[in-house]
Amino acid sequence: MRFRHFARAVFLGLSVTTLSLAASADVAGAQSFVEREHSQIKKLVESNAPQAEVTKAIDGMVDYNEIAQRALGKPCPTTIPNCTNHWDELNDAQKKEVTELFKGLVEKKYRENAYKTKDFDVSYRGAKEQGADISKVRTEAKNKAKPREPAVQVDYIIKSNGSTHKVIDLVTEGSILSKNYYDQSHKMLTTPGQGYPYFVKKLREKVNKK
Repeated sequence: MRFRHFARAVFLGLSVTTLSLAASADVAGAQSFVEREHSQIKKLVESNAPQAEVTKAIDGMVDYNEIAQRALGKPCPTTIPNCTNHWDELNDAQKKEVTELFKGLVEKKYRENAYKTKDFDVSYRGAKEQGADISKVRTEAKNKAKPREPAVQVDYIIKSNGSTHKVIDLVTEGSILSKNYYDQSHKMLTTPGQGYPYFVKKLREKVNKK
């Protein structure tokens, strides 16, 4: 009986250790992913590569479907635990349309930011597990031309699936991308006289704005 208790304790101990190592591996993989992908985009920008190449690199880093779902309340932003799940209110055609629009919007913003910060030094401040398959990778960007300015803190929220990693959210100086998108989307979708057609119209205007 004592041996059984001892064997069970050893087994549980090994299981916990294995799980801890797996979580650490996911977190380390998420940070390596951010470092690698960000470095690639930065090199493309610095070498004045065609915009299409920069966009392709961004597309390889970001999960636009996940961003679109989060922007419409699936899941709720962490600061709004009881939000409305607008995503499941859409039909398949609407989901596809909204995802493409958010893809265009995020591509545009990410690309603009990459060019604006090409003269910044980026340092990586570690990664933390946020859930079973979610990690937060913390970075700081420092303007080399203005060293007295405080560094800009950007956290990448990474979803891991085995060896595959994707950005599903961004937190810039405490401002959560999905929360901002959700607030705007929810307001347009629930305001009388607006709704889905108005929401799509405004998204398209933002994507096409020069």
